[in-house]
Amino acid sequence: MNELEIHKILSQNFDELAPIYFKFLSEWMNSSYEKFQDIEKYMIILYLINKDFEFYINNKIVENYNAFFLYDKSLELDQINLIEISKNLNIPKESVRRKILSLEKFGVLQKIGKKIYIDRSAYKLMQPKKTLQNLSSLFAKIIEICKKEELIIKSMNVDEISNRIKQNFTYCWYYFYNFIFSLTNRWKNKIGDLESLSVSMVIMLNSTVSNSYLVNGWNFSKWKKNKSIIEIVGVNAMSISDITNIPRPTVVRKLNCLKKNKYISVNKKKLYNLNLEDNALKDSIKIQEKNILSLSSLFNKILNQIYIN
Repeated sequence: MNELEIHKILSQNFDELAPIYFKFLSEWMNSSYEKFQDIEKYMIILYLINKDFEFYINNKIVENYNAFFLYDKSLELDQINLIEISKNLNIPKESVRRKILSLEKFGVLQKIGKKIYIDRSAYKLMQPKKTLQNLSSLFAKIIEICKKEELIIKSMNVDEISNRIKQNFTYCWYYFYNFIFSLTNRWKNKIGDLESLSVSMVIMLNSTVSNSYLVNGWNFSKWKKNKSIIEIVGVNAMSISDITNIPRPTVVRKLNCLKKNKYISVNKKKLYNLNLEDNALKDSIKIQEKNILSLSSLFNKILNQIYIN
């Protein structure tokens, strides 16, 4: 089994996968904002901690979940390369500098003399209990689809997957973070910022119960051809604010920008829904295809590490 085979199957069966996939992404985005009320700050911490995971990968060491988080540790960094972070996370260099200073005030980064440390509190903040559960649920569904398509033989339930990811935690989470960095950068390039993405994911997840999308499907490359005018289910700004933890005035600004670019629509009841038209649809098709390919690569790498016939 290789990632191209997985990609083909996921693309063909994405409608079945979509509700779990968007729930996973939406809840990850919401949790990310909650940490610092700024998703980019959280991404910077993840990027720096991923350097720790990279060390394990390069030295062919695998540490399990409990050992990684129970160990009373802080990570010493040789330096913080602002240009590297700016390039890889798509954040302006001066913004990276300001956010790092803010993280120092928050206490998750510390300078002692000329040395910089990621404080142990940062590791506790990024402990992925809910994310691990959601990723395991997503992978269980992918395994179910692959088994149905006779690509693999043995099923794995959510608990089995979660336990095996925990056993291979530093390996699996290194590739998970790389997946997140790629996915968020793609959407950010199109819609402007990660808070807008968080707002969009709530609308996307809410739309999985919409009759329109149950009929038209979630494979956007086929969506326009199959498009039907059907009553839709929307979500209001206050609900989006409650779900994302983002203040309502900020949510409203993000919604107005997304509406202006035709990614969403709003009805007379001020309920928001997807409204993929023209360039917005083309953008979403391209991004979805790349993200499914990245998901296929992530699934392939992790499954090859944890799957036992």
